[in-house]
Amino acid sequence: MSRKYRSPVIVSVFAILVAQASAQAPSNASRVDTPQKFDVASIRPSPDRTGQPGWIGFRTTSDSFEARNESLEGLIWYAYAKGGPKPQMVAEEKGWIESQHWDIIAKVDDPTFAGLTNTERNDRIRPMLRALLEERFHLKLHTEMRLTPVYALVQAKGGAKVKEVPAPPEVQGDSMDAMKRYREENPGKPFPGSFTCSGDRCTAAAVTIGTVLGQIQYITHSDHMVIDDTGLKGHYDFSFRTLGGDDADPPNIEEDLGMKLESRKVDLTTYVIDSAEKPSAN
Repeated sequence: MSRKYRSPVIVSVFAILVAQASAQAPSNASRVDTPQKFDVASIRPSPDRTGQPGWIGFRTTSDSFEARNESLEGLIWYAYAKGGPKPQMVAEEKGWIESQHWDIIAKVDDPTFAGLTNTERNDRIRPMLRALLEERFHLKLHTEMRLTPVYALVQAKGGAKVKEVPAPPEVQGDSMDAMKRYREENPGKPFPGSFTCSGDRCTAAAVTIGTVLGQIQYITHSDHMVIDDTGLKGHYDFSFRTLGGDDADPPNIEEDLGMKLESRKVDLTTYVIDSAEKPSAN
């Protein structure tokens, strides 16, 4: 039997590391028009992948969209909230919407899809994913503007310790395949536009500051969303430690990045979940 959630209670959403590109939703409560659909889609509870290699998150290929080990909260953020000029968040009560993770494989029967860039594919996928969430999760939501506590990432005294570089070329075809080819052809070099963590250090190669906010929130143990107020608009190379001095404290981002976090309250476009149900696996 499906378990249901009702009552819009607000909590902050864990930021997903994807670039922002589309327009912000209106500030007044509004419903989203019913979009086009995937041709076929499979949704299953995620298995335990502890200690197993492989990726988690979102992926688009020449004919499909995949989400691996993603909560409904994360799926909503990708489908609805991703991309506004101001930070956006999902409002919901802690429970299965946050804790239960899902694997989705959805196919697109459209020969033109293979010729799109990765960004263009993501823009096409989002309305399809909205329709899938409405159909399979019986998701109903609306948007509001809410005054919300956040941490603003700002430049510290002396300025940011980053190197501005040219923007990476737009990925053509499957991003995973493109990354694999690049690493084979350029051993030891980070893939342009990527952000990777290994051991006690994370390295960014030609990324915007906005794409690393979620990781900064996570490694600094921040209890609120982190927003970008650095004034840095380009693409940058940089690196920072993921552990503090005794391996238990948060890292010193001011020392590594020349940036710091300031506590603020700002109006955020907030996606309020009115109701949702667990889908049956298929």
